[in-house]
Amino acid sequence: MLRLIGPALAAAAFHAVVLAAYVAAFHGDLSALVCVARERLGQAPYELISVGFDRNGYDGQFYYAIARCPWRRQEFGIDAPAVRQARILYPALSWLLSGGDARRLLWTMPLVNLLAIAALAALGAAAARAGGLSPWWGVLLPSAVNAGMPALRNLTDVVSTLSVAALLTAWLRRWPGWATTLCAAAALFSREQNLVVVLLVGAFVVWRMVRTPAQEGAGRDVDRSHASTLLVGLLVALFSWFIWLGVLRRFYGAWSLLPAGGNLGLPLAGMIYRWTHLTAESRAFALFHVLCMATLTLQLGLAIYLLGTPGDRLVRLTALAGAGLALFGGLSLYGDNWSYPRVFAWLPLGGWLACVQLRWRWPLVALSAPALLPLAVLVHVWTS
Repeated sequence: MLRLIGPALAAAAFHAVVLAAYVAAFHGDLSALVCVARERLGQAPYELISVGFDRNGYDGQFYYAIARCPWRRQEFGIDAPAVRQARILYPALSWLLSGGDARRLLWTMPLVNLLAIAALAALGAAAARAGGLSPWWGVLLPSAVNAGMPALRNLTDVVSTLSVAALLTAWLRRWPGWATTLCAAAALFSREQNLVVVLLVGAFVVWRMVRTPAQEGAGRDVDRSHASTLLVGLLVALFSWFIWLGVLRRFYGAWSLLPAGGNLGLPLAGMIYRWTHLTAESRAFALFHVLCMATLTLQLGLAIYLLGTPGDRLVRLTALAGAGLALFGGLSLYGDNWSYPRVFAWLPLGGWLACVQLRWRWPLVALSAPALLPLAVLVHVWTS
């Protein structure tokens, strides 16, 4: 554990400096991280927010509203309450640390994200050490999955990516069944699309049970028993999540799913749009989009290449699932500067873990290119 603390603290310190520099651009006002639409300033539940943004603000404002009281029906201030409240883990953790106090939430929401970044680096350090590399390679994992950008707007992505990383680690390191159950539940309650990864893990658990018949020896009996425990745990996590979705269905009369239209499209349609509209917003964003798209293209190529390499198949299929999401991503994702650089996190996460297993150092460095993205955001806010 001592060998994991250094990388965790280093990653948290780097992102804390980025957060501090971002807030400093707004005269030290932490409410800038909530990213509330300017027209909502002064209205409940945003009565303490003093920094407003154009273009309806951004999603962090909705999670701030939910964190005020995460267990009740949200009456106002949220665009799609059934969807937002389904991603309950991040606002619930923030509520737990703050008691729902509107002022304390301004501190606890970025704190939760920084702790999640530190935990991501610790998991990366553990994976690197298990693969025969220095634990300090773990510092790069939060950058590879672009945890820095969503942390600047109090988004759920950091906790969501941590949950998926923990679930994959639980599979790789054969964690106890209860720990795997908690990781699966965290993944589901942090973002609905993580259902794909949970089902992938479930499929591999069933495959392990099929391949290890009980009569083949005591060691096989242990494997089968562990797999059975994992399967029960995954079913418990899924059942709990379905109950929560049912509660939200009664609250709002709608299922907690984003519409496919706009978010999904024909293969490569979103990527082609982004490559051909690099200056759609302004010339200042062109270099940002080139960096994002070049990194995404590298990740896609790596995910496909990794399919033919040795190592854990679940990790490689997780990267491939992220690749599929990126390839079928629609204009709503690629038309938003803050969406496509962060929502395909399975892709770099699976690729990073696979490269650690293969001890490929240079790809690990290349995958860390998203570390430049929050720095680009800093340049933008300080010069605009």
